[in-house]
Amino acid sequence: MGSFLVQIKNADVYVGGNLAIKSLSWTINEGENWAVVGNNGSGKTTLMKLIFGELIPIYGGQVHWFGKSEHAPLLEVREKLGYVSAEYQNTYDRPALGWEVVASGFFSSIGLHEQVTPKQKESALTAMAHLGIEYLGNTSFRQMSYGEARRVLLARALVHRTKLLVLDEPCAGLDIPTRERFLNTLEKLSRTSMIYVTHRIEEIMPCITHVLFLKDGKIVAQGKKDEMLNSKTLSHALGCSLTVEKKSDRYWLYSA
Repeated sequence: MGSFLVQIKNADVYVGGNLAIKSLSWTINEGENWAVVGNNGSGKTTLMKLIFGELIPIYGGQVHWFGKSEHAPLLEVREKLGYVSAEYQNTYDRPALGWEVVASGFFSSIGLHEQVTPKQKESALTAMAHLGIEYLGNTSFRQMSYGEARRVLLARALVHRTKLLVLDEPCAGLDIPTRERFLNTLEKLSRTSMIYVTHRIEEIMPCITHVLFLKDGKIVAQGKKDEMLNSKTLSHALGCSLTVEKKSDRYWLYSA
């Protein structure tokens, strides 16, 4: 197999007895940054949980990671995956300082339950400095603003050698100025391949190279960004008449 990051073949996924993902096939290659776009209930979060290994396909569906045809241990896969979501932020309820939250990424845990080595603490502080949030290192996670906490979780996702960053509605709950600061931070990470899940076209950054549209658990269109983000494709995928225009390397909806 080639240099893919994730390869999904003919996946059917059930959630709560309902078929949430239907015969889905998708390949993410090295050097690609994908936006996954769809309405609420289209299956976006289910697809991300499939990629993260929280869900498995049935009836012979397959998921492979990082160029390997054999099934690697899930812990080994997750060491190369970073995951950020608004939902995850709401469940991170353990008392911890900023650097401790970041360091917990080494153990894929909520809170620290293992001894952190000096090297791991240094790596956590370096990841925070890279994102310009080193000043939050000794601040209680619970005392941070919503946007600050989201950026700390981004540093947590990047603290180990992340090969693929999965961002599931990462700007949910952020006001516009905080959202733009967060997106600017992500743009600086364009060398790290990412999947950005959203239903807001204006959040699709210049560094995104490809777009996948999801509807009712099925892929309705996928391809290079400039070929996908047009009024016709968007209207079909989102189920309403839309007009989209490109301005300053971003895409904006002007009417619906």
